[in-house]
Amino acid sequence: MKPTLISVLMGVPLLAGCLSVLPEPATPDALYRVEAAQKFDGLTQHLIVREPEAPRLIAGQGMVSEASDGGLRLVPSVEWSGSATRQIQLAMIDSFKVGETGNALLPEMGVSAGYELGSQLKTLSLRENTARCVMTLSLVTTGDRQLLALTEVSATHTAAGGSNRDRAIALREAASDCAAQAAQFAVASMPTSD
Repeated sequence: MKPTLISVLMGVPLLAGCLSVLPEPATPDALYRVEAAQKFDGLTQHLIVREPEAPRLIAGQGMVSEASDGGLRLVPSVEWSGSATRQIQLAMIDSFKVGETGNALLPEMGVSAGYELGSQLKTLSLRENTARCVMTLSLVTTGDRQLLALTEVSATHTAAGGSNRDRAIALREAASDCAAQAAQFAVASMPTSD
């Protein structure tokens, strides 16, 4: 019994050594965030802005590049500072002035609103030095879930250079442009009064 216990105790330092040789996760050289590209006048009524639905690869923190054969891969050394879909949602909300008659709000705030802006992020990727964002948008009434308007918006930006940082900046600009177009769609589609 004693030799078994001794051999187990002697093996514990070896296990600790094995754990220390695991590779450290790569730290990106730069993090980017999606920002409101424009400021629109306040809304006439409250609007809930939902986080866009998206495939897991696009929705995450990694920036995606698409090869000519359609294969997707993560762009090394650059990332979003949080999930891409959450950042686009916040950029849409930040596109409006605060404290007006109506405000753009997060669903988790628990505020009642007459309208809801939903979206699907179909594309947010790079192809060589061209960044592209495509979103489908819907405006519905929260009470009876009636569809008031449906559209698709898109934005394309070309990187200033071939580095991953230049490409990341182009992708950020495309995402910011899509968020601004989503906010503009909400303004144009919401009824002016109940």
